[in-house]
Amino acid sequence: MTAVPEPLRFDDFADLEDWARAMDAPVELVERAPDADVYAARADHATAECRVPVPQDEAALRRLNTEHAGRWHVWRSTNEFGRPVAWVATNLGVPGAAPTLHETTPERLEAQMGDPPRGFAGPLAELRPMT
Repeated sequence: MTAVPEPLRFDDFADLEDWARAMDAPVELVERAPDADVYAARADHATAECRVPVPQDEAALRRLNTEHAGRWHVWRSTNEFGRPVAWVATNLGVPGAAPTLHETTPERLEAQMGDPPRGFAGPLAELRPMT
């Protein structure tokens, strides 16, 4: 039985790209973990990988969206300059809860998602044509 060799591991994405170019192999995103993205390049007889850490805010977004999937969608609002401002959660499946939550930190937003305020209105009434 032939053992599959361990992939080469690069600490720098630029080094992985250089290796892939030299081996004429495409670089692919193979895993999107909460705290990092893993890229790999596969050549005929070798594989190389690089784990690229994501920024702390992106890691928090990924974690919150994974842990609250189907209930809340978490995203960042931005100001007029495109800079992140608030942490926002859109209600996807929490009956009776407010449709949208806003907070200044991911920790505060997560606490609010765990015990959301009630929504102000009930379900929309069935729409009927006016006669």
